[in-house]
Amino acid sequence: MLSKKKWLLALMLAAVLIIPTAATSYASSAAIVGDQTASKQDVSTQDEEKTVVTASGTIADVRGYDDEKEHQHILVDNLKVEDVENGDASQIPDRAFVSIRIDQQGTDGEIPDLKKGEPIKLKGEFIPEDEAYKTPHNCCDAVIHFVHDPLGYIEYGGKVYK
Repeated sequence: MLSKKKWLLALMLAAVLIIPTAATSYASSAAIVGDQTASKQDVSTQDEEKTVVTASGTIADVRGYDDEKEHQHILVDNLKVEDVENGDASQIPDRAFVSIRIDQQGTDGEIPDLKKGEPIKLKGEFIPEDEAYKTPHNCCDAVIHFVHDPLGYIEYGGKVYK
């Protein structure tokens, strides 16, 4: 019975947080993220304020999963920016926390064998450290997320994950 109460509380909290957001511009980006057929152009046209970075680097730390097991978390060092859309490469730090969505709305599965010291390439939305949501896995680094279709990708171990 207690777990049912927790579930209801979580559902009510989600409704409070999500419903007001649905009335903003993020409703369109949420719909695009859920629509795996949307193009990159659709995303950039509807959310022009997003800074999208393509970079390569080295995995500095593998930080596990979020509580819902929807995201793999890693820290990437030695970021070398290859491209920035709607931003300036000088604003991208040398290191960033990367949140990889692994459910059907993301890469549709885990990225196997993520290891410290291994090279990785990625493309996703960049969030500066001072704007990033703090979590138990990331207290103080910039964030790169949406590293999946229709916005980004991860290239690791010779494979591309979208």
